[in-house]
Amino acid sequence: MAPNFLVSLIDYDPDLFDLTPAIKEAMEFALAQIGAELQVGQHRTEEAVLSYAAQADLVMVQSVRALLTGAVIRKLTHCRGIIRMGLGYDSIDLAAATEMGIPVSNVVDWCTDEVAEHAIALLLSGARHIPALNSSLKSGSWKRTLALPTYRLRGKCVGIIGFGRIGQAVALRLSGFGMTLLAYDPYIDADTIAQFHAQKVRLEELLAGSDFISVHARLSAETWHLIGATELGQMKPGAFLVNTSRGAIIDEIALIETLRSGRLSGAALDVMEIEPLPDDYPLRRMEQVTLTPHLSSYSEEAVAELYQKSTEIAVNLLTGRQVATIVNPEFRHQDRQARNQQF
Repeated sequence: MAPNFLVSLIDYDPDLFDLTPAIKEAMEFALAQIGAELQVGQHRTEEAVLSYAAQADLVMVQSVRALLTGAVIRKLTHCRGIIRMGLGYDSIDLAAATEMGIPVSNVVDWCTDEVAEHAIALLLSGARHIPALNSSLKSGSWKRTLALPTYRLRGKCVGIIGFGRIGQAVALRLSGFGMTLLAYDPYIDADTIAQFHAQKVRLEELLAGSDFISVHARLSAETWHLIGATELGQMKPGAFLVNTSRGAIIDEIALIETLRSGRLSGAALDVMEIEPLPDDYPLRRMEQVTLTPHLSSYSEEAVAELYQKSTEIAVNLLTGRQVATIVNPEFRHQDRQARNQQF
């Protein structure tokens, strides 16, 4: 008997977020309960995605390298839902999906601990010069002056840009260090921010007053290059910048120039504007910069949780149940059962 629905997972990252046989079997079993069939592939061009998912009732994508452009989405005529298996959905043309009547969902309540812990690990490694000291020691040197200057964290100030789940988790963890916490987020009220031992401030105040800045905003038209040359120039001299959200929130050309000028003590980035980084990219050669390859969301627990939660969303979308994680404003509060009558 033909399945009621076709679910197409068009791309995933096999190095970290591998679709193991056990995870795939669990997804297939859950989807089979509603008569849905799962097909899995890795497709990162418009042509490949279209040839693979043109007949899909629901499209899932984990990797941010597979772009669901407007040209692709407008040809997904069978599609009744798109799931970005992660937090950010900037790789999906939301306007085109809305135009086609396709709700888009992300997976908001996963990897909070992982990203918060990774951001703090980068912050601490920068504060104590761990990468430079480790590299020097392994190269045969005993250069303790690389640790100069080092300051205790107690009494220092951390600015958190973006105060959603992850920003809040960072604040809770850092509050135990005896640090002052500032937060910039135009969508979170001061009372909520205060519950996490932080003070709501304007962006300029945060930049000028913070010894460390950790970025946790979602990438959008509003936040693209939110931290540019002007903002980098407003930062406290000697400050340290951490980014575990999206690379394009920071203007990297401006960041490179600011680092070269010596105004900042350094930066630690898990995300970059170009991924993977070109071999000759300047950030690779800067000793005051620590880089990790976009993996702050990873843990063994997070991988299983991501696929489980994504499958639950898929089942709910296909069966007309309400989905709280819809990101198109037009569909966010809509009765899904009523909408599904058109199919």
